[in-house]
Amino acid sequence: MKSKRIETEIPMRITLGLVSAAAIMVAGAAAHAERVGPYGSVFGGYVILQDADLEVGTASAEAEFDDGWAGGVAFGYDWGGPRLEAEVSYRRNENDRISAGGASAPLAGHVSALAVMLNAFYDFTNSSRFTPYLGAGIGVGVIDAADGRVDPGPVFLNDTDVVFAYQGIAGVKVAVTEGLSLFVDYRYFATLDPSFNLPGAGPDLDAEYATHNLMVGLTYNLGTGIVTAEPTPPAVAPPPAEVARNYIVFFDWNSTAITPEAQAIIQDAANAASSLGVSRIELTGHADRSGSAAYNQGLSVRRANAVKKVLIGLGVPAAGITTIGKGESAPLVPTPDGVREPQNRRVEIVM
Repeated sequence: MKSKRIETEIPMRITLGLVSAAAIMVAGAAAHAERVGPYGSVFGGYVILQDADLEVGTASAEAEFDDGWAGGVAFGYDWGGPRLEAEVSYRRNENDRISAGGASAPLAGHVSALAVMLNAFYDFTNSSRFTPYLGAGIGVGVIDAADGRVDPGPVFLNDTDVVFAYQGIAGVKVAVTEGLSLFVDYRYFATLDPSFNLPGAGPDLDAEYATHNLMVGLTYNLGTGIVTAEPTPPAVAPPPAEVARNYIVFFDWNSTAITPEAQAIIQDAANAASSLGVSRIELTGHADRSGSAAYNQGLSVRRANAVKKVLIGLGVPAAGITTIGKGESAPLVPTPDGVREPQNRRVEIVM
């Protein structure tokens, strides 16, 4: 199968396939915990090298290539959503045909690319074992045009060029065991146009290099921190105490937004304050341990102020409401640092 027949269809088909598969798998999978920290990956796959326009001075031609293969390794750091990695990869495709002036002939030799890339990703963590992700990278590519000849003629092209390289990535990874995941992704990898020296003192040959890649690989995360992707539990009011009325509202991760469930609990608290003649309400904000202590302290205060704003809107006098924030210092559920525990993202309402 030659790249010319399908090179315009591959990106859309693969990307849509990965997105559809991720949606189906996420819908039916169980919750899991994902490590944060340093990781290493190894991968390989299938490479379609697009037809390349060739120019030598004012003369032009077009080269076609057989589909080829690729392999690589990467080392990076995962922050539980964003991650950054350094990649070294190699791609190789055999030459197929060359066309010029309406004539076509077999083209021997091969084209390869050794790339060193810096990639940035974002993982869309969720409550399943399957994590879709998007990424992009920049770096350098060493493009090697080796043993190029019009079969059965002499070799006319045997040179390399170092050029700027870039890629876009879309894929899905699945947790296999703790720390180990399998991934499959589509990558569009291309470079600026390479130039190659030809025998003699004539002009260089200017070419193109752009590929569509389907990669499969394994990643092992060496970190000890855990990111738990779980749905936010509904806000539940505990049974009233004999002396004080206590309520708890929960928040989404890294959010101060009042959910519909939380709004209903705050409404109950406001009604109780009015019917019981409560003169003082204390709001204590909390956060989980997924961020820094300083950030979580500020987040807990903002959550308490968000509940205060709703209470005032429901008719509770502002003078009788006090707010404090305890950050991550008083968890409802003790956890290691870095864990997104939904029950620790809360504001306690005490009358």
